[in-house]
Amino acid sequence: MLIRSHLCTISAFALAVSACEQQKPFDAPVPAGSAARIAHPEDQEIADLASKPDSWVLEQVGGERIVLDGQTLDLRMQYLFHKARVAAETEAQEAKDRPEKPAADPFDEPQSAMETREDANQRWIRRTKPGPELASITNETVTARDGKPIPVRIYRPRAEGPLPVLVYYHGGGWLFGNIEAVDRAMRRLAHEAGVIVISTDYRLAPESPYPASWNDAEDAYYWALENADRLNADTSRICVGGDSAGGNMSVVVTARAHKAGKPKPACQLLYYAAVDNRSVPVMRIHYASARLFWNGFGLDEPFTNYVHQRVFPEMDLSQPEISPILADNFAIMPPTLVAAAGFDPLRDSDRAYAEALKKAGVHTVYMEYAALPHGFLQQTAVTQEADRAAEETARAFGTLVASLQPKRQ
Repeated sequence: MLIRSHLCTISAFALAVSACEQQKPFDAPVPAGSAARIAHPEDQEIADLASKPDSWVLEQVGGERIVLDGQTLDLRMQYLFHKARVAAETEAQEAKDRPEKPAADPFDEPQSAMETREDANQRWIRRTKPGPELASITNETVTARDGKPIPVRIYRPRAEGPLPVLVYYHGGGWLFGNIEAVDRAMRRLAHEAGVIVISTDYRLAPESPYPASWNDAEDAYYWALENADRLNADTSRICVGGDSAGGNMSVVVTARAHKAGKPKPACQLLYYAAVDNRSVPVMRIHYASARLFWNGFGLDEPFTNYVHQRVFPEMDLSQPEISPILADNFAIMPPTLVAAAGFDPLRDSDRAYAEALKKAGVHTVYMEYAALPHGFLQQTAVTQEADRAAEETARAFGTLVASLQPKRQ
């Protein structure tokens, strides 16, 4: 996805973000199968890429593998990044021949915002492997603190209850994402981990900047607590989790619950979580991965700067609700699984967060996939390495949840 000319330099991030798309009616069962999607020419390309021999893919990218920091980028991800870079360069060259005019921000108009999100949403669905059949999938609606609706989708695996629950928050930089975009991934997560997944369609910026997304995430968590018995869930094992922006909100939900003296999540699942949201120059000072991977590997600097402008307008990015790694008490956190990607500017901040948890005595499982970039959950149809990572991390989370004492008071 190119966010029009205003954000053309972040085209590679389209490999990792989700977006809003047509939704099924809520408070109703969801038919079996994968998320609704629109047929696209890339469908066949993705299928072909997955089946092509490595020798063919290597030839397409110029015959050399990308090796950085002792890591070798997954070959098929290298192909997609190469293709995105060529497309961006072509567009930039063509733009030179067009009459000069101010670049339009797609989020300034509702129609263009919807189209931009839908483009990204469909790409995410195309590149995610279809999920397995489950016992049931249903849509419900949570009422937010301000009375607004928060759609949620509930995935129940084929297992005997009461089951643990994972309240999940998708990624997308707080600008993109919905439950359709992550539907395939959530089916798989529920199946492999053996947990009920409640996927949360929180509000997005810039229409609803901070703290709207975080408040919706918190409200969805408390809804899960209040409705656990009705869902045949284990009330003592209600967990939170998410990828990227969603990982950030998971940590904030836990911290808020602790501060309010309310029941905290029993554990956390954090995929390449945005735990440090300070400016890119500051991040480059603190983390080698920020210096190495912030451009060309799916999560680019222009997009990050745009997130800061539209999600956190004129805010102190070092406050713990925005950058949880700067909190002063990590011991309040529950058992946590942190999954990181090698070719991700956030890699080292995720490593540091996991180390801070361990140092504070928190049971922490850290899993790092050196060959993969940010957003690998949405590349499982593209590369076997992402497929393996999604399976292994989901099963590891299931093991972590199973280790918790059920019916804890």
